[in-house]
Amino acid sequence: MPYCIGDVIRDYKKLLMRSPEEFGKTGVDVKIKTSVEAVNPDNRSVRLSDGSELPYDILAMATGADAIRLDIPGADLEGVFVLRDLTHALRLKSYVNEKGCRKAVIVGAGYIGMEMCEAFRNLGIETQVLDILPRPAFRWDPEFTKWMVEELNRNQVPFLGSTKPIAIEKGKDFALRLITDQGDLDADIILMGLGTKRNTALAESMGLTMGESGAIQVDFFQRTSREEVYAVGDCCEVFHRVAGRWVYYPLGDIANKQGRTAGVNIGGGAAKFAGVVGAQSFKLFNLEVAATGLTEEEAQKYGFQPVSSILWGLPVGRPMSKGEKLGLKLVADKSTGRLLGAQAVGEMGAVARINSLSIALWSGLTLEDIGYLDLAYAPVFGGAWDAMNIAAQGLMRKLA
Repeated sequence: MPYCIGDVIRDYKKLLMRSPEEFGKTGVDVKIKTSVEAVNPDNRSVRLSDGSELPYDILAMATGADAIRLDIPGADLEGVFVLRDLTHALRLKSYVNEKGCRKAVIVGAGYIGMEMCEAFRNLGIETQVLDILPRPAFRWDPEFTKWMVEELNRNQVPFLGSTKPIAIEKGKDFALRLITDQGDLDADIILMGLGTKRNTALAESMGLTMGESGAIQVDFFQRTSREEVYAVGDCCEVFHRVAGRWVYYPLGDIANKQGRTAGVNIGGGAAKFAGVVGAQSFKLFNLEVAATGLTEEEAQKYGFQPVSSILWGLPVGRPMSKGEKLGLKLVADKSTGRLLGAQAVGEMGAVARINSLSIALWSGLTLEDIGYLDLAYAPVFGGAWDAMNIAAQGLMRKLA
């Protein structure tokens, strides 16, 4: 959606997977602008907002999550947006175009906040981003987030850390004014990029069991505590293969896989979704930012003895290098040498390394395995010893 707002994707219809009419051609009746008001699990029926009732033999809960909006005065003023779905994106883009926005403030420096910095700057809008935490993309190592702040500054986007929003008011020279504990910020548009909260109200009302995370508890087949009810996507938990726990991980690719799994099983097949390792990425102007697995804090929480190291290497072979940089961090369990997580930041090659290390996590590889992993070599793509090999061997020495 940030790429649609920033005019990288100019035709929003490219973001639509299938229209109600296309669903109809396959025998699926889609009711738009219609919500489910209640579910009666005893007689297996749902009551819709138009007053009608639908019976069911099998029910799939795909209620997703809602964007978090700060509960502060002025949060409902015109020009204050959240970004969760395509409707939000189109409304925001229309507002920017109609109002001729000159200045934007983004509250929250997570994935959406970072991507929207680039989108607003692509449109020529002066942009600032703030967060209550001291650095952006807080999951990443401080050495990596320092580089992200430098990239923001290179693109004229000031980052205001440890800054708490207090209220939003109508402005004078600009449409809005954000009041914070570090001073006031003028803006024509304010975006709250603060993450999501699971939408489980219907599930709770019908007595479905919630997991430790507060999301709907499911098994590997996407079944809930009621045999005839499935749950998929951002309203339910997913199994984390590294942590060995059921967690809440609201990402689009996970939702897609859960939906496919439930669909196969509802249709009479036998599909199992084996879980995730936590792979994720985003682009920040000229930087690739990616991570997978656990951080040190998470590893300790789940009973491991984490040890980590950071390698500053090259994304290509040394003879081909033009000064590109690649930062790679590995986290491993001290007692077993098993890889637990990885992070990467670079102008190129970061996502490719994290994808490879996600496969290593999925397979339970050790640092010794990764240190001698056979990888495709050509100087334009990496050295004879790839950054992953070097990083793994370096961290192995810390385990001795």
